[in-house]
Amino acid sequence: MKRMVFVGVCLLFCFCTVTKAQDGGSYQHLFRFYYDNDFINVLGKGTDNEYTGGTRFDYFYTKTHDSRFFIDRWMPKAGGNSVNTFGWSIVQVGFTPDDIKKTDPDVNDYPYSGGIFAIHTLHSTNPLEKYNLQTELTAGLIGPYSYAAETQEGIHHWIHYQQPMGWDKQMPTDILLNLGITGEKLLWQPGKWMELSGGANLQAGTMVDGASIYGLLRIGNMNPYYDGYISQYGSPRKNKPHRSQIYITAKPGLSLTAYDAFVDGGVFTGRSAYYRVSSHGNQPYVTDKNVHAFIDAGLVIVTGKMSFSLTQKIMPPLLKGFGTHAVGNISITAGW
Repeated sequence: MKRMVFVGVCLLFCFCTVTKAQDGGSYQHLFRFYYDNDFINVLGKGTDNEYTGGTRFDYFYTKTHDSRFFIDRWMPKAGGNSVNTFGWSIVQVGFTPDDIKKTDPDVNDYPYSGGIFAIHTLHSTNPLEKYNLQTELTAGLIGPYSYAAETQEGIHHWIHYQQPMGWDKQMPTDILLNLGITGEKLLWQPGKWMELSGGANLQAGTMVDGASIYGLLRIGNMNPYYDGYISQYGSPRKNKPHRSQIYITAKPGLSLTAYDAFVDGGVFTGRSAYYRVSSHGNQPYVTDKNVHAFIDAGLVIVTGKMSFSLTQKIMPPLLKGFGTHAVGNISITAGW
């Protein structure tokens, strides 16, 4: 993780230096370093369990012509006036139980589970009709080859924290393939300083099957949400003297998860054998298939080609008998 953070910072510096002379027009590229950790908790004490963290590197870009890539051509667009932003991402995530000191973790707690995957995205927005369509295609692996164990152990060694002792019981190797589709529409805009949108998401595949509906509120000094994805995180020099943005976001909603490979196990290999039987008088955990509320809220600060955001996520439970889980996110972007 220490190396990953260092690489991300170096890439941001290189992008800002190399592209300095290109700052006169609308940005067509965006790099993002995205870091989740449940120890980041502005509401109280941080934790180190359930969905404990994830790291993501994104590269987003627009094209001056129609994409020739057959997958890009298949992805739905938001009409003939759409601003289409494509993206490629690498993501690593990890889940752990509450007590990571145990070499025999509780079978009725979250399992040790990790994944690594690539995502190809299209964010297609219509600035005239004020709606967008977002498509995500995911491919990767769950299990030891995700190297989530090595990542968490490295972080804990770096910060001199308790080593997780149960990664040998993690979910076995399996394939992650998923399709996600999201639609959003502007509902109310009393002025440039405020936007209220509604959205819905559907996911299907071997990683996550589920759906959600939500509202999205943005308040502050900001570029219009439906002018394109990159414009939310960068203000080119041509927009002077209004190159800065600062705004808050809130995204409350309801979600239903019918299947999640990180707790249900992969579709071909299932759960780790350790989490299939009783242990020390405890029955194996039961996944939660009910509808739950969630909310994300954050602050975004943009200055020229750079942006910084801090978000607090209140995530719904994946196991019965557990409550919501707070996870913080820090994201840094550079546009050119």
